[in-house]
Amino acid sequence: MSADLILTTLSAGGEPSTKLANVIQQLVIEAGKLGELEIANYVRSTNQLLGDDEVDAMAPEKLAVVRDHLVKVKRFPAIWLVRLGDAIERGLFWNYSDERIVQIMLMGPR
Repeated sequence: MSADLILTTLSAGGEPSTKLANVIQQLVIEAGKLGELEIANYVRSTNQLLGDDEVDAMAPEKLAVVRDHLVKVKRFPAIWLVRLGDAIERGLFWNYSDERIVQIMLMGPR
């Protein structure tokens, strides 16, 4: 799974960890500027993160309970974790500068 590979790479320390952390940080900054981060609903009372479709599908009685606890937040798109993981697995991640990886991620399919 991509998330496992990313967490393993980050926790290993050293140059690969630093490169990945820098790319993730730059992606969040640039994506935020471009409006490319996903919008989600954070339920403060339960610490759940829900998509709009999940909130829309909630039973009215459950929605009434959490409505006052919903906060809109921005998050890192899950597909980017998959794409970063694929690049690491294939050895491509290490062949490009941090800036180039961010450009590719922002231009690529979402």
